[in-house]
Amino acid sequence: MNTLALSCLIFVLTLGGILLGALLRRALPEHHLSEDSQDVVRLGVGLIATIAALVLGLLIAAAKTSFDTQSTQITQITADIILLDNLLAEYGPEARPIREQMRSIISPLADRLWREKQASTTAPFEFSATGEKAYLAIQALSPQNDL
Repeated sequence: MNTLALSCLIFVLTLGGILLGALLRRALPEHHLSEDSQDVVRLGVGLIATIAALVLGLLIAAAKTSFDTQSTQITQITADIILLDNLLAEYGPEARPIREQMRSIISPLADRLWREKQASTTAPFEFSATGEKAYLAIQALSPQNDL
């Protein structure tokens, strides 16, 4: 059900409740319409509104926590990739092919991160063949000097 249909349904049900309440007011005996009865109804509605606000607040807090966690993870992944690229740049010209290979790996990784909810796969993350080659190439690097 889309949001417009749901909003229309809620509007119609609320309007129906108002009309039903107006009809019931005429049918109720006079002692049900006293100040004490109205106060009890106000307190009940206030309690329901308070509980609804609490639930909504908890829902928003949970969504924000989830967003913050994912945002922090994306920031950490990005920082790690930039750090690795900078370290390989300082390593020297023999690391240039590895850096280019890493740049070709980043695009599919980013696509997988951003389209995670759309993918119906439940398989765990696995290295691609290119990623495995880049990892082995980094492991095969040998230092030319102490620096």
